[in-house]
Amino acid sequence: MSEDHVLLAFDTSSSLGSVALARGSEVLALGWLTDARQHASQLVPEIAASLGRSGLDREEIRGVVVGQGPGSFTGLRVAAATAKGLSRSFGVPLWHHSSLAAAAASEGAHVPESVMNRRGGLHALSVDTAEAPRYVLFDARSDRVYAACYQILNEGILCLIEPTATTVSRVLSEPIPAGSQFVGEGALRHASAIEESGHAVLPFPAGIPTAEGLLCAHRLFAEIEPAQTGSWEPEYLRDFAAAAPEPLGRRE
Repeated sequence: MSEDHVLLAFDTSSSLGSVALARGSEVLALGWLTDARQHASQLVPEIAASLGRSGLDREEIRGVVVGQGPGSFTGLRVAAATAKGLSRSFGVPLWHHSSLAAAAASEGAHVPESVMNRRGGLHALSVDTAEAPRYVLFDARSDRVYAACYQILNEGILCLIEPTATTVSRVLSEPIPAGSQFVGEGALRHASAIEESGHAVLPFPAGIPTAEGLLCAHRLFAEIEPAQTGSWEPEYLRDFAAAAPEPLGRRE
């Protein structure tokens, strides 16, 4: 697809949903969904509002890019259904990429001031993250995380560890790419254990999947064919095989 074509992207895999419209690397409009409970009701209105802010007509959109997960089950279903519907309605191709990859590529993405203040984030990271592998952890409650490790290069994205549903203890017990910096809400939740293992955890908003990061990942991935909208489903990764089953209590 030509770099001059306009793409619509959105991701609702995490508590912070986002929408972006871009022509090549130029972001034309951004929109945010700051309440995960309203992703289902607010995604389409926010897409319409972002389209209005961009000054574009819907006929100018040449493709839809969606975060395929893993993450919030409801958020993924909302994003997938919306992406399929818009792809058919606009008559344009649909691409999907891992939300973990979008999170790895989201460094430097714009995050609303209100969210930064509420989360206690840093507006500028004080650490050197240039080309360091980004080990992304999404929080899946308890010790469980969705995990993947990527290296973002000018010429593309290297997937060093494939997306998986696992636990923090399993992540830390297995080989970690040299120089990896942990990012994401899962990394922040388990920062003490990660740092005690000798690894760096970057502050919020590093590792938050954004539509802007999703578009960056889309540009950096090698040529990828559009999805078959009829058969495509989000990446739920619900099998936490690494988690040991809890012992059953004996009945009296």
